[in-house]
Amino acid sequence: MRTAAGLRVTPTANVLAALTCLNLLLGVKLVMLGLGEDSIGSQQATWDAPLPRSIAGAAGQRPAEAFAEIVTHPVFYKSRQAFVPPPPAPPPAPVVHGPVVPADPGFLVAGVLLKQGVSKAYLLSRAGSGGGSWVGEREIFLGWQVKAISSSGVKVEQGGRLVELHLYPVN
Repeated sequence: MRTAAGLRVTPTANVLAALTCLNLLLGVKLVMLGLGEDSIGSQQATWDAPLPRSIAGAAGQRPAEAFAEIVTHPVFYKSRQAFVPPPPAPPPAPVVHGPVVPADPGFLVAGVLLKQGVSKAYLLSRAGSGGGSWVGEREIFLGWQVKAISSSGVKVEQGGRLVELHLYPVN
């Protein structure tokens, strides 16, 4: 871009010129605010306390010792609240013992078959007698009913107790 005098002016020079003008205007405004202390908004607030004009007026006031409790416990401190005792502890719940069911069903999962809607598990007795067998869901093996078969193991139930047997060790 060229001016009338034939000098080339860059966009950066235009931005610098605009910022310089803005700085000058703000400086002038600051000087005017500094010199004009009597302008609007600079009025000083005053407060005149109603002080007793004679000793006779001061005689009706309470002494400073009358406010000792307020000075000891400031208004917004937690210690100023009235003491409320904690509620009594609830009585312990009675312990109900159900029928004892062995935690170990006595067998383990040796394999799982999940294919086209068929889910079977090969359960193997730990006693070594009788071997193992393939069982499906809702079938019974050594007194335990098979509830669910998944790729990770089998869930069996006996007497309301549910035990999960894993095909592989759980970390």
